[in-house]
Amino acid sequence: MSKNIHQDLYVGLIIIGVSIFLFIKTFGLIEEAAKYPQALLVIFAFFGILIAAGGIKKTKKIRNGEELNYDGDEALLNVKLLKSPLITLGIVIVYVLLLTYIGFFPATILFMAAYLGFMQVKSWKAYVFTIAGLNLFIYLVFVMQLNVQLPAGIFFE
Repeated sequence: MSKNIHQDLYVGLIIIGVSIFLFIKTFGLIEEAAKYPQALLVIFAFFGILIAAGGIKKTKKIRNGEELNYDGDEALLNVKLLKSPLITLGIVIVYVLLLTYIGFFPATILFMAAYLGFMQVKSWKAYVFTIAGLNLFIYLVFVMQLNVQLPAGIFFE
């Protein structure tokens, strides 16, 4: 990120861009079904505009040589601060890709094992009970009770 542009401007623009992209995607939905997500996306874009406007003000202060005071947990973004969320995003992206190929339950087992490993969970009992409990819960509630079709993948075709 450039030292002359505050991070809030980038974040606001990303939020606005994602809102517009997803809003356009709602055009493929039934009109009645699209109203709620469209309303949420308009609100999301509005907050993105507010964040970007704050970022513009902070950028002007930076360029004028004024120092910004950060309150609480707010701090400038850096690679160290973004490392954990970006690794988590990578794990989720791999999970979503695996869903199509190997199916919901095998992908969920791998996802949970990878994420628990990333979070440095040491206990094998935590792995077993978390993974088994989550998969059992999803199977009983969504597959058995609600009759939801989950991605089958190559193992269950």
